Amino acid sequence: MHTFRFTIETPSGTFIEGDISSLEVTTYEGRLGVMARHEPLVAACPPGILRICQEGEWVSFRASRALLVADGKAVRLLTAQAKLAV
Repeated sequence: MHTFRFTIETPSGTFIEGDISSLEVTTYEGRLGVMARHEPLVAACPPGILRICQEGEWVSFRASRALLVADGKAVRLLTAQAKLAV
């Protein structure tokens, strides 16, 4: 399975960074799934939960409003606050 670089960045610095196989996030237009080699995109995201699949395990995070930027090789989520969702 192909992976891509994923980063959550906050004003305090990088919250998480690593290689993942997929990402599920809610945008203002609806749910979005991102996998390796996704077409470049920029999307605004409301506050909520996003999920990443890393080494076959799903991990959830809660983030404030965010901007998702994908370039086909990496995905960055820029947000004011993020934390692990339990």
